[in-house]
Amino acid sequence: MASKPAQAIVVAQRVGRAVARMPGIGILWAPPRAAGFAVETFVKQRLGLGSPDLPRARNSLRLTAQVALDEAFLGAMRNPSRYPTAADYHSLATELAAAKELYEEKGWLADPRSYHRDPPPLDKPHITKSWAMGLTYERLSWPSSYETWEGEPNAPRWNAYERNRIAYSYVVRTRPDRPWMVMLHGFSTGVPTADFFAFRARRLSQELGLNLIFPVLPLHGPRRASRLSGAELLSWNVIDFVTGMAQAMWDVRAAISWVRAQGATKIGVHGMSLGAYTGALLSALEPGLDLLVAGAPLCDMPGLIEHHMPKRLRGKAVEHGILPELLQDIFRPVSPLAWPCTVAPQHIHMYAGVGDRMSTPEQAHRLWAHWNKPRVLWYEGSHISFLWSSEVTRFIDEALVDAGFIDRRAAREVPVTA
Repeated sequence: MASKPAQAIVVAQRVGRAVARMPGIGILWAPPRAAGFAVETFVKQRLGLGSPDLPRARNSLRLTAQVALDEAFLGAMRNPSRYPTAADYHSLATELAAAKELYEEKGWLADPRSYHRDPPPLDKPHITKSWAMGLTYERLSWPSSYETWEGEPNAPRWNAYERNRIAYSYVVRTRPDRPWMVMLHGFSTGVPTADFFAFRARRLSQELGLNLIFPVLPLHGPRRASRLSGAELLSWNVIDFVTGMAQAMWDVRAAISWVRAQGATKIGVHGMSLGAYTGALLSALEPGLDLLVAGAPLCDMPGLIEHHMPKRLRGKAVEHGILPELLQDIFRPVSPLAWPCTVAPQHIHMYAGVGDRMSTPEQAHRLWAHWNKPRVLWYEGSHISFLWSSEVTRFIDEALVDAGFIDRRAAREVPVTA
């Protein structure tokens, strides 16, 4: 019979595992992780360490607090109860192997463009009017005619997302002769209140006179399949992200065809976080875009998965043959790094936080290098803190001025805090 100390250790371990699996428990790790970031930043400053290609963060209480906010959001999203079981790993490995075989057979790895089909023009969406954040807007909806390819192993699961079969966009109009901006939201949003706030829609429309359209990404907002908007898009069923981005291209390009039919003089794209990934991919597929702004971007999903995956899960994935090289192949048809951007280089703009704990500065740097080093703002903040950064707002204003969307005098006259 085990001794009492040994029994106590076993009980403590079981309690620890139970606590660790509680949804949202990761929020408690935000302060120590932020403190670790501060110590690491201090050491790098004193010893001159770090990559010469990446800007160095300057240690400050403000940046540490912003990093803590990132870590809190990561902790809230991390739900150990949703981690894959042994059976899940087996089914995932089988699904990935079948997907790679199909992708090679269809030529999608050699030519990622061939994975994507051009949607038909969007002629007559259903339009209703509503109000949010001090703005009257139009709510567009239409059946998404996107279809998975025959033989895709995740097709039954994807096609079971009933609410995802309706596409949505929110439209804030000013005047027909003014340029249009396509606003691509981040993970877990896709609702007017959040998106209008994040993009400062009232300022852009009422003060700067731009027309705005906010497409809702698959499985987000009114298209969500569960309580958390977008949860299935970033789950351990990783092929669903590939399908989701393919459908995002279909739906967003359909929305852009509708914008062109409204007589748009210029069309720009501004994506944040997951929306920046979407915008980066869109810029390779959709011709004729006049401006691209990528904020707090990610570009390499397999790399981001590996970065955030707990070591224990990483080891189990390797045991089942789910290797980084395999994931790179699976994600290649929707990778912004697989092809060039079609937007004129002088009209590509990026902003990224030196303390970004979600998409990480390394992801932004890779995309920047892939796009041949366009204009970039490295702001002293985290992934989320661009939401209240006047520096980022001024940077976006400059992008709009450079592309001819607004004139410089108008940008100067409108307060960046509006």
